[in-house]
Amino acid sequence: MRKSQVKAMLFGLLNAILMLALCLYWLSLPRTFGDEAFFIQWTSLVKKSLFGFDEKPDPNSVFYVDISGSKTLIEKEDPFYQEKTGYQFQSITNREDLANFLQYIRTYGKDIPIVILDITFQHSSPADSLLQAAIDSFPFPLAGASALSPEGEVEKSKIKLPTGIASYFSPNAQFLKYPLYIQDSLPTLPLVALGLSQQKPYYKKGIWPRIDGKVNLINPIIDFKIRTIDLTYGESVKPGKYTIRSLGTLLYEWEFWDAADIRQLLDHKTIIVGDFHYDNHQTIYGIMPGPVIVHNTYLTLEDGGSEVRWLWILWLFFLFFWMSRRIYLEEEAGIRSKWWRRSKTAVGKIIADSIDDSFFLIIGTIFSYLVFNIHINILILLVYLKIVAFILKRFVFKHPAKIFSNNI
Repeated sequence: MRKSQVKAMLFGLLNAILMLALCLYWLSLPRTFGDEAFFIQWTSLVKKSLFGFDEKPDPNSVFYVDISGSKTLIEKEDPFYQEKTGYQFQSITNREDLANFLQYIRTYGKDIPIVILDITFQHSSPADSLLQAAIDSFPFPLAGASALSPEGEVEKSKIKLPTGIASYFSPNAQFLKYPLYIQDSLPTLPLVALGLSQQKPYYKKGIWPRIDGKVNLINPIIDFKIRTIDLTYGESVKPGKYTIRSLGTLLYEWEFWDAADIRQLLDHKTIIVGDFHYDNHQTIYGIMPGPVIVHNTYLTLEDGGSEVRWLWILWLFFLFFWMSRRIYLEEEAGIRSKWWRRSKTAVGKIIADSIDDSFFLIIGTIFSYLVFNIHINILILLVYLKIVAFILKRFVFKHPAKIFSNNI
């Protein structure tokens, strides 16, 4: 083996390790570049629409309940006088209605995997004891939401139940990632719900969360299995659609429904309760209710979509090694593609120089998403490779580039 080939392989191994570390670090960040969001959106559409890889949960296994119309007013302190004056009120979820709903599930439900309450309980109400009694006697896994104060502290819940933080970082008001932990130690609602429903322990060791002992991404890009187009409101059940029912309407109807009909509606359902009307967020698929985002994150974790697999690591390492070795040999020989030769401007030559690397990174992330359900951040990797190529050309080999026409 020629000496240059040995150097190229050693360089490829070292640079592949650095690229892998950069890739994992970038995936651990809570943000994604806007142009990458566009690419993620289209690769998702290609995977789901063109290739038909769009596994959704059975609509008959999901029950969405909207509490936006089930509100009550409680008196709160005047912000200036720091005492109740009879003129300041806070709108909260009607806890008596919620308690009655949980009692119906307790009485008629069967094999309920999880009930997720995307509701916070930081305010007291006269019906707290009624709701607490319903929760204490609830026979199925149940998880609620908690919120952070402006100071970053967890708001104390007036109701005792397992809770997770229902917050996430959304750059440019466009949701892409949902963290498994907030502030390094506070588990979020989807993670808590998964632990309860699947009875899988979760903890954080170093910077990586562990679920059932397996390493997971701390800020996974969520695979939206259920999108806004899949939702429908009202009483009628449409094929392939996920129906959102109003809590108040259900409680009224169940007063005269047969017990068998209530059982049929509740049995074996994953039940998501939250505000589907006012709690809305911008995603790459349009406006989406917060409870549906929580559910999609739960489904991503349930399917192992955030798990860091060794085969995925090996695939990335092989891709990065091959690209690094290729760049080293090209810069050593001083070759350039026909696109570079045809470009007349400096900007054009930079773009031409990036076409081949962009192409291979795009193929790499598409393969990663199709096989392992994980997107990789290609923009930062492309910038890194261009910096490496510049350093090799300017400081290592120091010879003018030959014009070489190839098929790339």
